[in-house]
Amino acid sequence: MAIKNGKPNPLNFLDLRRVQFPARHFHFTTLPKYSPSFVKRIDEWIYTNLNSRYYIGQALELDNTNSIVYVTKIGFEQEKEMSFFLLSYSNL
Repeated sequence: MAIKNGKPNPLNFLDLRRVQFPARHFHFTTLPKYSPSFVKRIDEWIYTNLNSRYYIGQALELDNTNSIVYVTKIGFEQEKEMSFFLLSYSNL
């Protein structure tokens, strides 16, 4: 259950929710900008509103003009949480 609903999550207690590497079985999406403050806001929102493990980090991608740009890569262990994030997070 999410923190906002008042029930503790064992993954939070053991500090195992946010992983430091993009696991292969995660479902990923990328956001077109990267900055530490942007990542912090997203991390806080995910921590409060979702339940499963997740990854947030910086990645490289090609844009429309074939130049390399930094993007924010977000991965979720459960695909339904990625869908909920994309539909619910208002600052995208």
